[in-house]
Amino acid sequence: MNLIATLWVVALGTTGGWFDAGTGFLRHAWHESGSYVMCALGSVGLILWGLKETRKERINLGVAGFALTVFFFYFSSVMDKLERSASLIGLGLLFLLGGWLLEKTRRRLMARLESRSS
Repeated sequence: MNLIATLWVVALGTTGGWFDAGTGFLRHAWHESGSYVMCALGSVGLILWGLKETRKERINLGVAGFALTVFFFYFSSVMDKLERSASLIGLGLLFLLGGWLLEKTRRRLMARLESRSS
């Protein structure tokens, strides 16, 4: 697990400020959204680690990390491309539907954890 976490940190480090405007679209896309992708993968990895070692707090932290990643991606990348009213309506829908889906998934993971431990 520590090796996987180390590789994740190195990959997350590649999303930093090394962008050069003349290097192409893929490098620009990785610079713009790579940190969100890596944070989402890290959150999923934390959830899987919690399932493997039957630790509830890791699952809860992973779900919260995933929710924060989606929120910050929406706030920094989507909201500025929409008009104010459309972006706020979208944010409300994201909170309602996304929160419902995340809580439903979290409860299902906790139930699986409880059934595995008993």
